[in-house]
Amino acid sequence: MPVLRLAMAQMNAVVGGFAQNVETLTRFRTQAASLGADLVLTPELSLLGYPAEDLLLREGFILASEVALAQIALAQDLPPILVGTVVSEGLNGLNLAPSSDGRDVTRAIETHGPAHIADALVALSDEGVVAVATKRLLPNYDVFDELRYFHPGVGQHTIINVEGVAIGLLICEDVWTANGPALELANEGATLIVVANASPFARGRREDREAMLRERALETNCPIAYVNLVGGQDELVFDGQSVVVNESGDVIARASAFNEELLVVEIDAKASSAGIVVDSTYSRDSSRRQAPLANLVIEPPSEIEEIYEALVMGTRDYLRKNGFRSAILGLSGGVDSSLVATIAVDAVGARAVRGFAMPSRYSSDHSIADAQELARRLDIEITTLPIELAHQAFGTMLLHALDGEPEGLTDENLQSRIRGVILMAVSNATGAIVLTTGNKSEMATGYSTLYGDSAGGFAVIKDVPKTLVYELCRYRNAVALELGDPEPIPSAVLTKPPSAELRPGQRDDQSLPPYEELDPLLQLYVEGDATAEDMIASGHDPDLVLRIARLVDSSEYKRRQMPPGVRISKKAFGRDRRMPITNAFRSE
Repeated sequence: MPVLRLAMAQMNAVVGGFAQNVETLTRFRTQAASLGADLVLTPELSLLGYPAEDLLLREGFILASEVALAQIALAQDLPPILVGTVVSEGLNGLNLAPSSDGRDVTRAIETHGPAHIADALVALSDEGVVAVATKRLLPNYDVFDELRYFHPGVGQHTIINVEGVAIGLLICEDVWTANGPALELANEGATLIVVANASPFARGRREDREAMLRERALETNCPIAYVNLVGGQDELVFDGQSVVVNESGDVIARASAFNEELLVVEIDAKASSAGIVVDSTYSRDSSRRQAPLANLVIEPPSEIEEIYEALVMGTRDYLRKNGFRSAILGLSGGVDSSLVATIAVDAVGARAVRGFAMPSRYSSDHSIADAQELARRLDIEITTLPIELAHQAFGTMLLHALDGEPEGLTDENLQSRIRGVILMAVSNATGAIVLTTGNKSEMATGYSTLYGDSAGGFAVIKDVPKTLVYELCRYRNAVALELGDPEPIPSAVLTKPPSAELRPGQRDDQSLPPYEELDPLLQLYVEGDATAEDMIASGHDPDLVLRIARLVDSSEYKRRQMPPGVRISKKAFGRDRRMPITNAFRSE
């Protein structure tokens, strides 16, 4: 039985960053050569970045992707590589020989006109393009909108033959369907299936993937290699955790989570003559083969660790890929801002994070002290800017407009907006991005101030319910203790009742149910798409259910104006849950 040495490039692609992506692909391909790999597998759309969204509708973007592919084809004396990219109908059959400089691609597009593209996996050797496999099944649910951009693959099941192993090529969704493309490849003679993926992180997603791969392996009687993208892209985070299962569905190799790396694995596969033979001078050079490798199986992280690392990576990549060198945020001494500050420090380092304490006449001494203690433990700069003078000035200015001083909710929101103005002014002056600190429970119920605590460029914990905020804080403190470091988040932050401190004696539970009651209802209504009737029928208090449903439904206009934030659930506000703002339907 032949043994294929496969290099799986778990890479962090940059959307539209063709030069960076070519460099990354070449670096991994060179590393694979040094390890004697027979073939390099890259993630879905690794050359373009994922998701490219409406960039895919621009002919110039498609042209740039073809030119970048031609650059990869120039490489010599490197193992064959499977590159995730797009192909257009106008370019079918175009041979990108190693001498190509992209001008053939330009002429082809000029000749054939606008490109109708397919999501593709292109096999390249030192002889040029060997084969092109296109994605057949296009997801159009959750965060996916692929029918907008791609036409389905033509149904040609591409098999390549490397070192006597018939390798079937699939892309992401194609492997998720029982009795689908994977089984058809096996029936056509494939003895190993490789899958290029851009599968975003969500709670429980790794378990879903590996359960599905076990089913496909048993169905096809083939080992399956599944390479996944890693990195942050706007709201989405890709966790990597590329994996290989044998024909019995057992995991024989697994890459780490939230790290860019090359996973090299040896796979036993049945010999077969099926498929297009990948003829390469590199693959005939047996001297490159080193001693047998022990396949690496990284133990997957716990769910809470996965979530925390997703938030860190999403924040880091949003700043890095968008050119922000530093971040600022308001530090209230509360649990939300404490968690966001800690994540930011883990993402970009203490020197790149600055906090602002902006106490009002209602701020408690212990909250100010907690904010200062957090900053000390995180080793970040903190600046205290009391807002009392601005609060008084706005009150005086509004006397005529309001026929008196601001009161109640008007006065509460005014304080929040003053703080937002301060942070955005500092952002303008320094170029630092403002990180907002609102959580999913607040976003769901509208318990936030437009142009106040929602003002900023990135909402780190936008998809994190309040109860999970506490869990993440305790997790991060536990990690610090294990490392022998001080706990970053003071215990007082975790034990005091949550409060916005915008009026005397204010507590969150005066406006909302206790979060231990609220969050399960929000999970059912927002993430589970349960109706109010469903929730009441399952035993929840009718008045509370109807109140929460009304809060969620009436707050859509606020959510639409919130900055992007890291998605960690299977249904986040924004990309997943798309509700009309003007909406007369009420589930009551």
